[in-house]
Amino acid sequence: MKFRLLSLVLLLPLMAGAQTYTYSTLANFPPSSELGPSDPTAPLLFDAQGNLFGTSQAGGLNNDGTVFMVTPGGDITTLHSFDGSDGQTPISGLAWDSANNLYGTTVHGGAFSFYGTVYKVALDGTETVLYSFPGKYRYGNYPILPVVLDSNNNAYGVTTFSDNNFNVSGGAIFSVTPAGKFTVRFQFCSLGPCPNGSGPSALIMDKAGNLYGATGAGGANGSGNVFELTTSRQLKILYSFPLSDGLPKGPPVRSGNNFFVRTQTAIYKVAATGGGSVFYTFPSGTHPTSLVMDSSGNLYGTTDVQTVFEIAPDGTESTIFTNTGSQPIGSSVILDSVGNLYGATGQFTGANQTGSIFKLTRN
Repeated sequence: MKFRLLSLVLLLPLMAGAQTYTYSTLANFPPSSELGPSDPTAPLLFDAQGNLFGTSQAGGLNNDGTVFMVTPGGDITTLHSFDGSDGQTPISGLAWDSANNLYGTTVHGGAFSFYGTVYKVALDGTETVLYSFPGKYRYGNYPILPVVLDSNNNAYGVTTFSDNNFNVSGGAIFSVTPAGKFTVRFQFCSLGPCPNGSGPSALIMDKAGNLYGATGAGGANGSGNVFELTTSRQLKILYSFPLSDGLPKGPPVRSGNNFFVRTQTAIYKVAATGGGSVFYTFPSGTHPTSLVMDSSGNLYGTTDVQTVFEIAPDGTESTIFTNTGSQPIGSSVILDSVGNLYGATGQFTGANQTGSIFKLTRN
């Protein structure tokens, strides 16, 4: 069977105003005794046939985590079970390459036992460790975020820790070639004031290969920034967040010449040419946990108070679903071609307390 990447953002329909949605459970993960995937927490990924792909940080033959697939009918297949030597605890999302292989990171495991990996998994379940982090300065350790791929299937990602004594560095941006060659493309500083930022979050890439992301600290005000890293490894600061409302989290969502970035309390709109402003402020005590955009510029995401929201291009927010206790939602959602939303719920949810996949059907 041939799988091809589905460009969801380009296919989403025009949406006029907030919609209503019906919640359903697409799949329940099996009991832990069956050694299937357990505790999925990362964003999901679609293929052109509507199958969902994701990672679980536990479960599998060795309880070291899995890469799994869920069909549109709700059938779950374990594509790969990690065993520690090839990675352990995959909590990042996945990315497609041009040959329809899946790429991701594990927090632990690998050739050096503890410091994490970058891996590739084919759809027949064959796994390749592209790189094992060695626990040495500058190489970084414990990659917890997904990678992005360029047209040559080079993987780009970020790390936070830089040595084997758990000393927190400012983090780094790295690349790994299909042959496993590792390169530190930019090293963030760890001791203030760190004008370039510190603690990068997940990246996105434009067609030219430039990378964009946000740092959770550092910058002009010590509250993080939005940056561009060019193909020549030059870092450009697009916006530094104010002290009163920082701690941005990536990846940014791009729409034309603007980026939308969530912080602890708000969503900011940042121009690719520099400068930014608050686009939407969440109610007190509510913190956004994800962002995704449709082709009309509507933003969707989840909050830590277990709601799913929609924000229109004019900044008008609508809560489109609230977990009442029996219908849990996860920390992220994705959109299909007709505007339905999907996400994964983690441990202690689902019929077997090992997680579930939910669907919000657009009415």
